Amino acid sequence: MNELLRVDGVRKRYGALEVLHGVSLSVNVGEVFAIIGPNGAGKTTMFKVMTGEVPCNGGSIHFGGVDVTSLPAYQRVQRGFGRTFQVARVFLDFTVLENLIVAIEARRRHSGEAPRRGLRWRPTEDVRAEAHALLAEVKLDDLADQDARFLSHGDKKRLEFAIALAGKPSILMLDEPTAGMSPSDRTDIARLVSRIQRERAITVVMTEHDMDVVFGLAHRIMVMNYGEVVSTGTVDEVRADPRVREVYLGKEMIGA
Repeated sequence: MNELLRVDGVRKRYGALEVLHGVSLSVNVGEVFAIIGPNGAGKTTMFKVMTGEVPCNGGSIHFGGVDVTSLPAYQRVQRGFGRTFQVARVFLDFTVLENLIVAIEARRRHSGEAPRRGLRWRPTEDVRAEAHALLAEVKLDDLADQDARFLSHGDKKRLEFAIALAGKPSILMLDEPTAGMSPSDRTDIARLVSRIQRERAITVVMTEHDMDVVFGLAHRIMVMNYGEVVSTGTVDEVRADPRVREVYLGKEMIGA
């Protein structure tokens, strides 16, 4: 398989506290790669470094063979990164449809699909059609005219997922995509991620606490603890690793 994302020896400090101790990983095109570990393992910090939200203090990050270590988050988005957050980040005062229109217009201006100027007061029909298609894809089409602030937690997550897809990313970085959801919503989101990844052949990197979601989606898993990599491998390989049982999964989950 072709390598899409490579992280070599990344370190991150906050003051005197080093949170990441030389973490390395490699993600292939079309792969679902999960990062798991107990609270405080460094998973979210790893996500922030990989997506450019915060700079690293050592090591390198390559995407598509290009060194993006020094690039800010918005430039990584322009190169093909899509990102969601533990707490969904959407425009609360915009309608659901307007959230998608803004994302689509931003992509079109950067990619040259549309003139480089301010957002249109009246989006073109093709932009509106694309926005409605994305909303239908995440089952929010019946809420298109509702203000985003009134969405449920699960629907805000769906909207944020659609916004990420509007950028036509080659890699989706999903930070706790089912956090705070009911069991039925977690199942729905897991199915959505699986379907979108399969149909669009998008590479996915995710952190997630729900092991049913992780084991159901991931091709490979990396386990972190105290800012270091404990184990990396397939679901079966990680389940069988005694170091993983010791720091995170427990005997019951290993035998599940």
